[in-house]
Amino acid sequence: MTTNVEIIRSEPLSHGFLRLNRYRLGLAVPGSEARVVVDRECIDGLRAAVVLPFDPVSGQVVLVEQFRVGTRHSTTGGLTWEPPGGVIAAGHSAAETARREALEETGCRIGAMTRIAVCHTSPGFSDECVDIYCGKLLDTDLPATAGNPHEGEYTRVVLRGLDRVIHDLGHGRLTAATLIIAIQWLALNRDRIRELWAAEPSGSAAADLAQ
Repeated sequence: MTTNVEIIRSEPLSHGFLRLNRYRLGLAVPGSEARVVVDRECIDGLRAAVVLPFDPVSGQVVLVEQFRVGTRHSTTGGLTWEPPGGVIAAGHSAAETARREALEETGCRIGAMTRIAVCHTSPGFSDECVDIYCGKLLDTDLPATAGNPHEGEYTRVVLRGLDRVIHDLGHGRLTAATLIIAIQWLALNRDRIRELWAAEPSGSAAADLAQ
């Protein structure tokens, strides 16, 4: 199917923490000369990166537990478990952002990284695009809590065995899309990633490999 979409006009609704715009669109009806006009709202300007820290020796992963307003009705206290990550600032790469956010949100340093995928989280109403990585955990002595208080960000650091996370995935607090993608990928590729990272220099920050 081909698309023929005309943006008739756009209107800013909110440019606070998020940029919400309304678009009036002219859509061609497939198989017809007719067109329909519809209004759609979209959260614009979101590009983010996350990394799943993995210790190839112990088989543990590092997650962050934090409050998310979008899960306030579906989890106890609105708390979710996610890989550390954040918005990619202008002039920064996805890999740089993933490393920075891992350190800020969990206190852990990341060595070699492997790119898992790029994910459009909710294309029906947002242009958010997330680069997802798996990174070699260099620290096992992690703080109990971390985050950036200046941004109202308070995280609890969770160190958990991969097999246990796989067992609980998709239930309770383990329902974030980026978490499900990263954990399922690691479940399939843990042996390969151990071999790949073993061939890299210890603590290498240059091994950001696109797979």
